[in-house]
Amino acid sequence: MHSITYPFGRLELGEDLGLTINGTKLKGEPRLLRDLKPVLRNPEFVTDQNAGKILYMMYRSVVADPAHREAFRIHSVRFDLTVMDYCLLDKEPNKTLGHVHPQAIPGLSYPELYQVLLGRAIYLLQRAQDRSGRVADFLVIEAGPGEAVLIPPNYGHVTVNVGGSPLVMANLVSTRFSSDYGPYKELHGASYYLIEGGSLEPNPNYPDLPEPVWSDEKYPVSKDIYTDFICCPKSYSFLNDPTMIGARFCKGQ
Repeated sequence: MHSITYPFGRLELGEDLGLTINGTKLKGEPRLLRDLKPVLRNPEFVTDQNAGKILYMMYRSVVADPAHREAFRIHSVRFDLTVMDYCLLDKEPNKTLGHVHPQAIPGLSYPELYQVLLGRAIYLLQRAQDRSGRVADFLVIEAGPGEAVLIPPNYGHVTVNVGGSPLVMANLVSTRFSSDYGPYKELHGASYYLIEGGSLEPNPNYPDLPEPVWSDEKYPVSKDIYTDFICCPKSYSFLNDPTMIGARFCKGQ
C-alpha cells in the first residue's frame, strides 16, 4: 500500500488500484485491457485470458471535504483522480485510451490540467489539422511527483505510465462536456506509439507526421491543483474559457 500526502489530503493506494482519500474509500470506474484493444500498437496482444485485466481506475468528481463540493459546482469544474498500473502492453508501457475535447468557443476546445501525485508519466499531445488524421504538431512532456501539465486547447492526449510502479495523477477539467475517444479508436492510437525504453514509433494510420517535440513546459502550482483551485477558483476560469490561457500554452493556435 502506498500513502500519498498533499495539502488537499491523504491518499491510500491499495494493491487492487483502489483508493481512499482522508479515510473514505472512493468508488471508481475501471478501464480494462479489452477497452484499449482499438488503440494498441499490437491489438493481438489482447487475448481471452488477459482481456479483463484492469489497466487503470478512474475516480471522478472527487472532493477531499464535502464543504468544497459547491465551489466545484458553481465554477463547472470537477477534480478527478486516476490510478494506473505499471505493466507492458506488448512493447508499450501502460497507457490511457486517449481522447479529444469539443470546442468551448469557436476554434478553441476545452483545456485540461493534470498533476502527477505519485510515479512518472509521459503525456503525448497532438493537434489535428482535421478529422482525416493529419497532425499539425506532436508534443511529448514528462512529469514527476508534484508537477503539473496543461493540455492546451485543440490538443488530444494520451498518458503513459513510465515510472516502473503505479501512477497516481489528478486532473481539473470542465463539467460542461464529455470527452471524445472516437478519433483515437479510428486511427488505432496516437500518431506515435511510445515504446518501452522511451523511443517513439510512428503510427502508420496517420499521414505526413510532424517530428515529435519534447517539451519541459510545466504549469505553475503553488500547493496542489486541488488546494489552489479551492483557494482561488477564478484562477481556473480558463478551463471553461480557453481565451484566458496565456499565449505560451496555445502554440500553433
